[in-house]
Amino acid sequence: MVAFQVIPRVKEGNNFEVVDKALEVVDKALEVVKAADVPFQIGAMETTMKGELNQLLDIIKKAEQACYDAGAVEVITNIKIHSKTTDADDTFCTYHRGVTKANHMFV
Repeated sequence: MVAFQVIPRVKEGNNFEVVDKALEVVDKALEVVKAADVPFQIGAMETTMKGELNQLLDIIKKAEQACYDAGAVEVITNIKIHSKTTDADDTFCTYHRGVTKANHMFV
């Protein structure tokens, strides 16, 4: 599993215009994730995806590029990676707690 957050920076405009433009840019990045056909969950502070690490990192690269294509001059990307072995069956993301509204796409 990979969780990531993109923080685009635009060059011109007042603070409110920058926030609005940044949100438009992030929306473009999220379109990349939605089109990638991997399980994902969009949260308030990050987007979490499940899949093969190299594929997920490629999606993140495309999301960054979407920010640039939408007008960002700089992008800060925070990435968290959770990996496990086949022996792990009682860890944070694989704990057998049943399907809930929050974890249904990952169980």
